[in-house]
Amino acid sequence: MRTPIFVSAVCVSALLLPSLALTQEKKTTTNYLPLKVGNTWNYEVKAGGMEIAASQKVTKIEKKDGKDVATIETTIAGQSINEQMSSTEKGIYRHSYQGVDVDPPILIMQLPVKKGDTWTSKFKIMGQELSASMKTEGEEKVTVPAGKYDAVVISMEMELMGQKITSKSWFAPNVGIVKQQFNLAGTEGTMELKEVKIEK
Repeated sequence: MRTPIFVSAVCVSALLLPSLALTQEKKTTTNYLPLKVGNTWNYEVKAGGMEIAASQKVTKIEKKDGKDVATIETTIAGQSINEQMSSTEKGIYRHSYQGVDVDPPILIMQLPVKKGDTWTSKFKIMGQELSASMKTEGEEKVTVPAGKYDAVVISMEMELMGQKITSKSWFAPNVGIVKQQFNLAGTEGTMELKEVKIEK
């Protein structure tokens, strides 16, 4: 089964702060997607009537477009998916997916966090022009198998090859994505964090 879980996701995401109002911009250095070699996230995924284990691991850091870009390997249903991500004070970006560059990189989460912020990322993949609409929905407390978190919710909507893709991703401070809900061309699913290992 080939399920593009991280469309936030990939997805993709995601995508966070202690319980504070989001009515004003937050000046913060909180890392919403900690990218260090060895960082690992294990998830429980439910989609299409199936329950699947998925894992993500940062395998490499390299310079790309002047940024420290991490290669993340996702293993799900016996398949491996590679993507490149970066996390900066301006936001979280996706640079490539399965070896294909995203030009320009997709802004998945805009920083600083401000409730109600919306933005559109226009980009090309293999010459195809695409766009994704994002929104900072606000802050929520969320409980997943890995524990309880204060998180910021980022929603996304886009079309890919005529198919509509939507997602909501919950980002916890210094952890990353702890939950994601997605709809891939009518197939709904949920991903929740089970275990996490963040290198110091």
